[in-house]
Amino acid sequence: MRPPCESVQRDFLPDLRMVLAKKLSSLGLSQTDIAKRMEITQAAVSKYLSQEREIRLDSLVEESATRIAELIASEAEADAIVEELCSSCMQSRIGGSMCKLHRERVSSLSSLNCQICVQLLSGREDSLSGRSSVLRDIQDALRMLESSESFGIVMPQVRANLVTCGSGAKSVEDVAGVPGRITMVNGRPRAPLPPQFGASRHTAQLLLHAIARWPSVRSCLCVSGRDEVVRAAERTGFSVIRLRQPAVDPVEIASEIQNHRGLARKTKNPAVCIPGGIGVEPILYLFGADAASLCELCLDLVTDIESKAH
Repeated sequence: MRPPCESVQRDFLPDLRMVLAKKLSSLGLSQTDIAKRMEITQAAVSKYLSQEREIRLDSLVEESATRIAELIASEAEADAIVEELCSSCMQSRIGGSMCKLHRERVSSLSSLNCQICVQLLSGREDSLSGRSSVLRDIQDALRMLESSESFGIVMPQVRANLVTCGSGAKSVEDVAGVPGRITMVNGRPRAPLPPQFGASRHTAQLLLHAIARWPSVRSCLCVSGRDEVVRAAERTGFSVIRLRQPAVDPVEIASEIQNHRGLARKTKNPAVCIPGGIGVEPILYLFGADAASLCELCLDLVTDIESKAH
């Protein structure tokens, strides 16, 4: 059991670090600065600079080290550097020198015509590409919300949250959400952390129950359930179910939804309004086919409230 990651650790990273350290040194950086920029020890930098190692990999290492050196010298953000590093590694694993080196070390793979990295890294693996699509969807939706100066109109006191999933979601671990909820910073909504699978378990559970009732649903956004917000939701295309009693537990809410006679299974944009009670504010759960279109419709809702206010 010898995955390509073993060769990445053993060959690709040491070769790239050696070339990168030498390029940074040629740019005039001291060993201390190089160690800090590369996030390794000064002793490691000294070893790389004195090393005359035979690089078994192709020109990709040289090219990648050059680009990373330029990024470091220009004080680029860490994510840009990691992206360049991982991109080079993946390219080398898809039919490149890392692939060749791995086949040489694990001879049994050659006879099997191994295509594992091609399938996993080129989007042909449905489970991985599906999760990537879900994250892109919720990230696009969050950018849309974060650009709004008026979303605070529908922000509940307990703060909002957004969750979304793919067609095969079976548990909360298959649902992506915002850890810690969406809050307000300087008058605009902000997600404190990047979306993750398994986050916002309460809203994720409710989404899974909603999918059982409305199969086309894949996303849920919770906002304030004030009367003006609910009326605006109805005017902008949401079909709203109003529960009679306050409820917090997603199973209890789901039971109320299942027992409700309104809204057919093919309803495009259902919504569920949970009334307030003692110490509990009213909440409106908006549902849609994906996070981006749901948030776009929610912002239409916000615009509708603003227009009525004027």
